[in-house]
Amino acid sequence: MIMVPSLGNFSLWLALCFAIFQFVISCKKNNQSTLYLNRIAVNGLLLCAFLSFLSLMYSYLVSDFSVANVFQNSHTTKPLLYKIAAVWGNHEGSMLLWILVLAIFNYFIFKLYNKTNSIFISKTLETQAFVTIGFLLFTLLTSNPFERIIPVPTNGLGFNPILQDPALAIHPPLLYIGYVGFSAAFSFSVSAMSIESIEKVPWYNYMKPFVLAAWAFLTIGIAFGSIWAYYELGWGGWWFWDPVENASLMPWLLGTALIHSLVTVEKKKMLQKWVLLLAILAFLLSVIGTFLVRSGILTSVHTFALDPARGIYILVFIGILGTYSLILFATSTKKNFEKNYVSFLSREGSILINNIIMIVVCSSVFLGTIYPLIIEAFSNNKISVGEPYYNSTVIPIMIPAILVMGVGPLLSWKKIDVKKIFWKTLPSIVLTIIVITIFLWIYQSYNPLGIIGIILSCWIISNIIFTQNNIPKFSKSMVMAHLGIGLLILGITGSSVWQKEKILRMKVNDEIIIHNYNIIFKEIKEVVEKNYIALQGNFWVYNKKNNIITKLHPENRFYPVTNNSTTEASIHTNLLRDLYIVLGDGNQKDGWVVRVYYNPLVVWIWIGAFVIFLGGLFSININLKILKRLSL
Repeated sequence: MIMVPSLGNFSLWLALCFAIFQFVISCKKNNQSTLYLNRIAVNGLLLCAFLSFLSLMYSYLVSDFSVANVFQNSHTTKPLLYKIAAVWGNHEGSMLLWILVLAIFNYFIFKLYNKTNSIFISKTLETQAFVTIGFLLFTLLTSNPFERIIPVPTNGLGFNPILQDPALAIHPPLLYIGYVGFSAAFSFSVSAMSIESIEKVPWYNYMKPFVLAAWAFLTIGIAFGSIWAYYELGWGGWWFWDPVENASLMPWLLGTALIHSLVTVEKKKMLQKWVLLLAILAFLLSVIGTFLVRSGILTSVHTFALDPARGIYILVFIGILGTYSLILFATSTKKNFEKNYVSFLSREGSILINNIIMIVVCSSVFLGTIYPLIIEAFSNNKISVGEPYYNSTVIPIMIPAILVMGVGPLLSWKKIDVKKIFWKTLPSIVLTIIVITIFLWIYQSYNPLGIIGIILSCWIISNIIFTQNNIPKFSKSMVMAHLGIGLLILGITGSSVWQKEKILRMKVNDEIIIHNYNIIFKEIKEVVEKNYIALQGNFWVYNKKNNIITKLHPENRFYPVTNNSTTEASIHTNLLRDLYIVLGDGNQKDGWVVRVYYNPLVVWIWIGAFVIFLGGLFSININLKILKRLSL
């Protein structure tokens, strides 16, 4: 057992050696030996990163408390799933996972080598190696997951109870695939700007599958984080503009713009410089997200580390990457500038409009996230930027983007006939009017945001339904992603605008009515599990015909090992609404504080995110086939 952590630590240092070797080899003039030596470096880096990660996981599985990381984040009573999840549920382990994902993407970049692109891929591997070296040094020097404790403790300190959840167990790996995927786009961008004869290499075809993978996995990663926040934090909502949530949203927004711009480069050889810049910024924002989570400057349930020294390292690393890449972008030749003019009444015009809007939205979110930190740093005054700011800036800006999204697939790659487009969209306009009328009749609410949200959702979905026969086969994945956006907007609108909430103190046998549902507090009992003790409420839910719909069992849990308490919401879900109950503090004499929420259509948020993810996967498959043809 003692040897396994030592093996993991040795493998991590050996991975650094392979990364340095890859960097040095890739800098040299490209020849046959470069390919051979790079194969050794890439495979060695992947093998060592994987072995190091497995060593840490083994240490968790056998509860090896001689490893400080295991001692601080595990306990013998913890269920097996959360022992595994704890490997990346802390700062040091999460960085090790980050390095493993970097090594995997590095391997797939190497697999693109052929006779026509060897110089381009070598330069890409050089940049990717530099990024990997930076994160390896950060991990080894400031965040080594294999530090030892002497004497060995008999048991660990446990794991944060609110992180012991299936959704959060898979949330970080998905996010890291997204973040690290943008590192590949960054490396391709630097390579494309560094090579004089790059016009002979379709660099955008090589970049696109990596961007799609990053964007798709970031989408589903954000969705799992949202699901976790919804049922674990017990406040009835699914997004609250936490700075760490924003850290994942910002690269997603730029990734969305980047994907659409890559399509334009493929079809019209336009916006090439714009694509290169977006690839740089998307990855820099991913690393900035890492800085926010690990610097200690934010207070959030999502943050890992509270060591300013780590934050300074990441800030310096961001500075190096950003300065080099942006200077290279500014000074690179005009080979990627185009003299084509864009007609706004065309598909490339709609993509350009949406790109500009995404940049503005991302800038607004970035300002709201960073501005309080700047104020605190220079004046020592704390200010908060919350939901009102984001709702009043992001929502109005996104409305035109969504309108353009609905009609974008109908446009051609040239100036089009406005009357023709109007007649194509007329059925969608009629259906949208009918649907909004039905919603207003059902909810008896005339909230302007609700009306706008339903109009936008129906506009996107109905345009897809009525025009699917006119959409090329290669665009089907894009249409699926747009459909997911429509469903997402539907869920956001319903759960935000028509949500109902009641908070009251209830005793056993008390009743509460919310949106035609009668809820009776039947009993409360103690539940003892392996790693926690809970008070569990029993609530029976009846519809207006007095038929029982479901029984909900919210809990107040206490974890003795960590001395923490959590609330566990109980939720009944169908396609139309969620009934959501949280059991608060109380006693038999005074009763318990109970929060009850009626959340319409909220499940469509995550259905929409999953449909977007599927669209991304299908698009990756299509673009991999294109890459395969290029390598022949």
